[in-house]
Amino acid sequence: MSRFEKNKRERFLNENSYNALMKGIASRLNRVEQLFYNELPKRSDAFRMYSQWSATISNEYFEQFVGQYSAGVPIEELGAKFTKVVEVSEADSLPHPVYKTEPFYLDEIDAYYRILALLSLAKLLRYDYLVPRIVELTNVAHDDNRGTDALYETLIDKLGLPSEPAPKVMSMLKAHPILLELTQAPPDKQPKLMAQFLKKWYGSMRGCYWHNRHKRVPQHFSGYWAFESGLVTYLWDIDDSSYRDLPFYPKDLVDYARTHDAVPEPEPDTGQSGTPQRPSIPAGQACPETGWWFTPAKADSRRYFKAGEVMPSIDSDYGETFWQWSPDQSPPKL
Repeated sequence: MSRFEKNKRERFLNENSYNALMKGIASRLNRVEQLFYNELPKRSDAFRMYSQWSATISNEYFEQFVGQYSAGVPIEELGAKFTKVVEVSEADSLPHPVYKTEPFYLDEIDAYYRILALLSLAKLLRYDYLVPRIVELTNVAHDDNRGTDALYETLIDKLGLPSEPAPKVMSMLKAHPILLELTQAPPDKQPKLMAQFLKKWYGSMRGCYWHNRHKRVPQHFSGYWAFESGLVTYLWDIDDSSYRDLPFYPKDLVDYARTHDAVPEPEPDTGQSGTPQRPSIPAGQACPETGWWFTPAKADSRRYFKAGEVMPSIDSDYGETFWQWSPDQSPPKL
C-alpha cells in the first residue's frame, strides 16, 4: 500500500486524480490571481469581472483545502492554511468600496453547504476567532438569511453568538432536520440520530455542485464531508464511538478539536509608543487609506494609492505580497 493510500481520509480519492486536481487548482489560481491582482484596475469591465474572478479564487482555495484534508494532510498544517480560505471568501462576499460582490444566500444548497463547512472548520480547527467573521458572510444579506433556518441559528447560538428565531430547517434540506432534532434530544439518543443523519446526508445533498463527482472519468473531486456532523458532535460533546467510522464523518477534525486549545487571535502590531499601527494589506484587497505604501516584495516599491484602489500583487521570490503604510508620506522629490 502506498503512503497516499495509507494516509488518505477520503475512501473514493485516488492518488493520480488527487495530484491532477491539485495541479489544476494551482494552475487556475495562478492564472486568475494574476488577472485579479494585476489586470483588474486596468480593465473597463472591472466592476463585473471582480465578482467573477473573486468567486473563482474563493472556490478554488476551498476545494484545495478540502482536497488536502481528504488526502490526509496533517491537521496542524491545514489550520495554518484556513485563514486564507476565509479571507478569499470575505473578498468574494463582503461589500467592496468599489466593485460588485455577491453575498451568500442560505436558500441555495451550494451556499448552505459552504457556510456550514466554513463554520465547522473554523471551530474544529480551533480558529475560534474566525467564527464571527464567517457568520458575517451571511449577515450581508441579513433579511434573506438570518431567521430562515433553525439549524443554522441553533449552531450560532451554541457558538455563543446572537441568534434569531427560525421556525424550521430549509425545505430543500432532507437530512438536516435529523441534525436539528439531535440538538434537542437527550444525550443517550444523540449517537443514533447522528448515525441516521450521516447515512442520509450524501443522498440528500443531490443538486450540490460536488455530488457524484467521484464517478466522473477522469475523476475530479476533492472529497465528501458532512463537516457539520463534526461541529455538532464537538459542541454537544457526543460520544462518537458508534458512528466515527461512518462515511462523511470528519473524525480526525473532531479528535483534534477535543485535544487542542483555541488558536489565539493575532494582535495588531504596535509601535514604540504603544499606539496601533496600520495593518499590512494583502494584494487584491482595497486600499483602506489614501497615501503612500510599500511592499517588502520589491525594492523601491513605495507607491501612492487612493482609498478603495485594489492593491496589486508583485511577482517576486519574496512570497505573497503585503502592502505596508510608508513612514515617509512625502511625495517623491523631482
